[in-house]
This record gives sequence, structure tokens and C-alpha cells, in this order.
Amino acid sequence: MIKVEDCSITCVTPEYYDYKDRKIVKWLGMMLSDHTEALKKEKHKVTEIEPKEEMKIEEISEVLHIAYVMGLPVAIQANTIRNGSYYKDVQCKIASYGGGKIHLYVTDGRKTSCAIEEIRNVEFMDVLDWYGKRV
Repeated sequence: MIKVEDCSITCVTPEYYDYKDRKIVKWLGMMLSDHTEALKKEKHKVTEIEPKEEMKIEEISEVLHIAYVMGLPVAIQANTIRNGSYYKDVQCKIASYGGGKIHLYVTDGRKTSCAIEEIRNVEFMDVLDWYGKRV
């Protein structure tokens, strides 16, 4: 409710009628439990990742060889299913290969390796995406 007194606007709040609000105290418990529940739901939320076309080992080898020789980044989809969905693509550069393993530099700075049989699909990435230069 707004009162107009002497050409100035006065806002009437609950305190105007001697209402004593306990402020955030009465809502804190409810908000905290709702927030905690929302975080639990988000944590257990499974993002459905669609399978890419399964490539033959020869095709995978060819793409990996070009990526290694030219130093190009690739996105690798593993041929592994977890909770009914594929893993997210691993964005990486090929560090080396040998002993049946492909050694990778991942975008977050880690080094890892995998066997070629564990790869479902591999494709070249945009170099700007690899270096984080895309706006």
C-alpha cells in the first residue's frame, strides 16, 4: 500500500503496522534443505551422450597418425558405456604411441593413455577450441 502525504510518496511496510519480522531466521532451514536436495539431484543427473558412428581401426589409425604428425587436437569417444550412456569426448593431442598404447595430452594438462581398441570414434578438433581462443 502506498500513501501519498504532502506530495511525497511514503512506502508502508509491515513494520508500519508493528509487525516484527524474524528476517531470514525462519527461512534459513527451509532454504538450506531445498538447496541441498537440489545439489544432490544435480550430482546424480546423468547427461545422455549420443553414440557417434563407430569407426574401423584403420580409419581411427589414419586420423590418429595425421593428428600426431601435424600436432592437431582430436576429440576421442571411448567405446565404453556407463549408466546407459557413453563418456564425454576426450579432447587431447597425441603425445606418442607404442607398446599397443596411444599416449595423450588432455586439455586439462593430464597425461593418459588408451588402446586403439577402446576408441569408438575420433575426429579432428578446431585448433581455436583447443587453445581456448574461440569467443
